[in-house]
Amino acid sequence: MRTDTPPDRAARAVPRPGGRSQRVRRAVLDAAADELLEVGFERLSVASVAQRAGVHHTTIYRRWGTKSRLVLDAVLELTRERVPAPDRGNLRSDLQAYFEAMVSAFAQPRIAALVRGLVAIPPDELAQERSAYWQERFAVTGEIVQRAIARGELSAGADSWRLVELIAGPMWMRALMTGLPVDGDFLTRAIDDALRAVGPNG
Repeated sequence: MRTDTPPDRAARAVPRPGGRSQRVRRAVLDAAADELLEVGFERLSVASVAQRAGVHHTTIYRRWGTKSRLVLDAVLELTRERVPAPDRGNLRSDLQAYFEAMVSAFAQPRIAALVRGLVAIPPDELAQERSAYWQERFAVTGEIVQRAIARGELSAGADSWRLVELIAGPMWMRALMTGLPVDGDFLTRAIDDALRAVGPNG
């Protein structure tokens, strides 16, 4: 009697990359981004996202539970894709490239709507998850700072959080609140100010 698994059964037992579950997830996250762009966080509903994605609303509730979790997952997915950690060989170039990529992402209406949705999540919801999002984003710039320390551009005790905050704070203020332009000149000034404050003698 044969004891090995028939080839067709063995093939079925191996999960296929990019299968239906991943396709459904992507369709739902794209639908959430489109809904946020059209109606904003307050008016967004799981039912409307489900209809746009072509899935039953129970599928979304099973996987995400709430619209806040759905929005957070969508933000994480798109920012992971679009804002990687550059390595141009020196700190200034890396910072310029990273924040230019972030500004470019914010200029896209769907991504701007997602980030505004993240900001709109009530403070008492998903506090840990939202903190994890910012930790993940700052970890990208942490790579940039650690490379600069290894090259001797920054002292070993340089405060990477302060460096990022000095650049990102004004940028987020303009991009998400005041509507003032975030152009190359603005980024250059912000990076200059940050490097003076957290440079080798900062």
